[in-house]
Amino acid sequence: MPDKARRGEVSVLTWTGSGAVERPRVVQIRLQRTYPGRVRAGAPVPTRSMPTAEVVANLRYFADAGTRGRACDALVLSGVGVIGRPDLAELCAEARRVGIQRITVHAGVEDLDGLEPRALPVDQVVVPLQVGDAGATLAAGARALLACAEAGVPAVANTVLVPPALPLLPAAARAAIAARVAGYTLTFPFPVDGSGEVAPAPRAVAALLRVVPSLRAAGVPVALKGLPVCYLGELAGLARRSANRWYVDADHQLAKALLFFPDVVAFHKGEVCRFCAAADRCDGFFATYLRRPGFPPLSPLPEPAGP
Repeated sequence: MPDKARRGEVSVLTWTGSGAVERPRVVQIRLQRTYPGRVRAGAPVPTRSMPTAEVVANLRYFADAGTRGRACDALVLSGVGVIGRPDLAELCAEARRVGIQRITVHAGVEDLDGLEPRALPVDQVVVPLQVGDAGATLAAGARALLACAEAGVPAVANTVLVPPALPLLPAAARAAIAARVAGYTLTFPFPVDGSGEVAPAPRAVAALLRVVPSLRAAGVPVALKGLPVCYLGELAGLARRSANRWYVDADHQLAKALLFFPDVVAFHKGEVCRFCAAADRCDGFFATYLRRPGFPPLSPLPEPAGP
């Protein structure tokens, strides 16, 4: 193979049924079969968990620029009980050996009690600040974030904006501030078959407006995901596009891995979005929601007025 290809200097675009997308430099490996307590998307539920040897094979595959035209240098590990896997340290060491520079682990609600961040050989932990059991899950997330702060491990809090979470956002924000989090991501739920009710967009935005100013005043970096920029009003500057990544599970490995966008999640942009000033920083929205009451049509933002 030419040296140029091995350095990852070949085309970084790949063609999908939704057009050309950039080949990611991030690979997410879902180690375990079940995956509760996270941001639900359209990923298929794998039939089994992945043993060590399969994970190692995928780490080597995606770290090689010759296999996909672009080497991955960032890794996300997810799945129920991922932090408790006995081979976690081994997998992280192998990832470093093959050239992965940044490792993020997505903790789940089952990982929160007794979380020992000092034992995690990773660069960042994503901790769910979620409601459940009369606030017990929120309290467990707050304790886990504090443990990360005390251990000096960067932690990003994440709250999915399901209807029960909205009235508890002030409590979640106070927990994030107290733990000096490296960031706080608030995500509108992705549509999943049977996922239940979602709040109308104006209600979700109103709830965000009650807590985002205090987070920003405390120096917490805030990212809003899952809602189009045109819904966010004065919060529009906090919208963040979702970075694409390769998605690996037991049933989708190596050359059969999925692209998170559009294989797992597909955002929709209408014709009007072509003329939006925020087109380059907005994912769009979900066509499923746009067909429901409480979700206005997408509306292009005008270019800012000149001096």
